[in-house]
Amino acid sequence: MIALQRGMNAGLAGSGPYTVVVTHEPGPEVDLTGFALTAAGTVTGDEGMCFYNQPQLPGLRWLPTESPPGATRHGLVVDPSGWAPGIVRTRIGLTVADGTFGAVRGLAAAVHDASGAELARLDLSGLGPQNALIVGEVYLRDGAVKVRCVGEGFTDGLRGLALDAGVAVEEEEPPAPAAAAAPENKARAISLVKPPAGAPPVDLRKHEVAVALVKNRLDGRTFRVVLAIDCSGSTKHLFRSGVMQRSLERMVPIAELLDDNGELEVWFFGDFPVRSQPVTVRTMQDYLERNAADKKRAEGGNYEPRVMKEIVDWTRAEPSPYPTLVLFWSDGGVHAEKKIFETLVKSSSLPVYWMFLGLGRADYGALARLDNVRGGVVDNAGFIPIDDIDAVADRDLYGWIFGNFVSPWVAAATTAGVLR
Repeated sequence: MIALQRGMNAGLAGSGPYTVVVTHEPGPEVDLTGFALTAAGTVTGDEGMCFYNQPQLPGLRWLPTESPPGATRHGLVVDPSGWAPGIVRTRIGLTVADGTFGAVRGLAAAVHDASGAELARLDLSGLGPQNALIVGEVYLRDGAVKVRCVGEGFTDGLRGLALDAGVAVEEEEPPAPAAAAAPENKARAISLVKPPAGAPPVDLRKHEVAVALVKNRLDGRTFRVVLAIDCSGSTKHLFRSGVMQRSLERMVPIAELLDDNGELEVWFFGDFPVRSQPVTVRTMQDYLERNAADKKRAEGGNYEPRVMKEIVDWTRAEPSPYPTLVLFWSDGGVHAEKKIFETLVKSSSLPVYWMFLGLGRADYGALARLDNVRGGVVDNAGFIPIDDIDAVADRDLYGWIFGNFVSPWVAAATTAGVLR
């Protein structure tokens, strides 16, 4: 039996058909839906959804929910040999009818072969205000059957699951304009129209950001978006190889759709922070090369608390009606744990969220222990060990950031009065 964390995949031994089994303790009503997807990651129509009202598709069979004493069991039988032409993967989704996954106790998922042997377990821990979840996917790769643990939660229910799978969803009418002028809200202009094949990568990324925002009910939100870039000595190979430039280009579309003025504020940091020029979609090409002098001034060791303090000071010196999202790239070697945690606790009463992103397959130190931070008003930080940015799909990257971290923080911070 293989235990898979989010983002991990593995080959499935044994023989099919396989059964994906989801179990949990009695509580809120949970529904399971399967999606038959093409290589483009979309269904071929409404007939691509397998659920209680359409329990049978080629190579897919929805199993009625079972409720033995003390447990509830959902299942989807997946037979890749029986999939319709053009179908290469099955996605397993869950929704909560009334409530969130934070109230669903003992949630677990596993994959069994035809004999009933358990082949893999999928990590579904750490869910809170989400009411929809992509459990994982069973897919074909080079003739082999594999399973991937997704564990991506969001807050738009079955609508979000359907959008993510390319099911046409009728858009709600936009609200009537307010009588009084309000600050511009970039996120309200979001479009879910998918760019055509061959569109520039930035347009495809903006679409994936838009889908992630809508899925997590953040399309009515505006942020100030900040990028902090680690330029300590150990990152030199990441700059030379272009990894850091490509990482920056993955972040700029977030600001294009979410930031109050479409700009991504940038800080370089090593021993000391250096604020550089803002970056936009129009100026992101060769940004690091053009601002190499600022990077050079920041090079040295690794001391995150100074740049964190400078960003906090900036939010106070230049106040905004919008919260601040800090995208914080680090290649590890983080040692100032006490000061980092103190800064997080002190800033937890402010509308600032720290999204730490690990890069380079390193020892991330304190960042891997952010869940241990105690004493703040709300949990205001998250960490994703991305390792190899080029191996992570845009959909997954933006889904993790907004579904697993930013959206739960917005809900908690609003409840705590940190956000209005």
